[in-house]
Amino acid sequence: MSRKIIINGRFLIHRVTGVERYAREIVNELDKIAESIKIEMAIPPEVTEIPKYKNIKIVRIGKLNNRLWEHLSLPLYVKRSNAISLNLCNVAPLLSPGIVCIHDVKIKATPQYFSKKFLIWYNLLFSNATLRAKKIITVSEFSKNEIIKYYHVNPSKIQVVPNAWQHYDNVGYDDNAFEKYNLIKGKYYFSMCSLEPNKNFRWIAEVARKNPQMEFAVAGSINETVFADGLGFKCPDNMELLGYVTDEEAKSLMRNCISFIFPTFYEGFGIPPLEAISAGAQSIIVSDTEIMHEIFGDNVNYIDPNNYEMDITKFFNITNEGKKQLLNKYSWEKSAKVLYEFLCTLR
Repeated sequence: MSRKIIINGRFLIHRVTGVERYAREIVNELDKIAESIKIEMAIPPEVTEIPKYKNIKIVRIGKLNNRLWEHLSLPLYVKRSNAISLNLCNVAPLLSPGIVCIHDVKIKATPQYFSKKFLIWYNLLFSNATLRAKKIITVSEFSKNEIIKYYHVNPSKIQVVPNAWQHYDNVGYDDNAFEKYNLIKGKYYFSMCSLEPNKNFRWIAEVARKNPQMEFAVAGSINETVFADGLGFKCPDNMELLGYVTDEEAKSLMRNCISFIFPTFYEGFGIPPLEAISAGAQSIIVSDTEIMHEIFGDNVNYIDPNNYEMDITKFFNITNEGKKQLLNKYSWEKSAKVLYEFLCTLR
């Protein structure tokens, strides 16, 4: 690789959700093997917690903040440095998108769930990136095929660099969560994710309504400025929305639930079920969709995300061999090596 890579560090100003987790973990692992290539991370002025890297140099640039920094300060710095930007969280500078990781194209596949303002902005970003970016990264073969389908991108332009779960190894358990959220170990079904309508928490609500003797707990929060109709349903009395929970609380709730439920309509990957397996969840329930089969194979329970009549008490537990197979399949270290080799081919 002859040109310097400059990582877009704007993700450091945000609370850690799926795409921010991906960026943080990939960069952590990339730093361990980046000794022989030129990589920097540019960060905006408002970043307060700066990670410590061994090989990746961090530079604070510009006077603008947030989106203006990303679309003006960053590309100007990249141009002056004769470098290529690496953007790991869907968004890339409009002027010079460089290398962009597009995690999914749900704005195309499920546009009905998003506000018009959100759709206009992300359609602009993705159309620009798929047309003008030097290369595109995504997190699964399914997502790669979706990008090709909706944006007609040449497959050779796209590199798959998957998500993983090992960040959960650094998280402890907090059993105080059971008293805090009034839950009894082994007596509840659990789900955790950002409460986007495409995550299909309506399925949990409807199943809970039909099974009033069971308890259902859902962790996460809804951003009503992004999603068109909020949750779009009312929760029954036996379904509790816990709001934001800490990683330690989530890990305990995963380990001690009857089943971890992930009834999503659409994903580019889907980290939470992998996190739940690593935390010790005995049973996993996911949607019967192409991406879930790609990631989890025959080791989990599949449900029709539109069918509320299923008897969830009949689902099987994951075998030890199944857990081992799933957890060995993905790692941040492996993904960083794929990305590193990919970066080394750039000219």
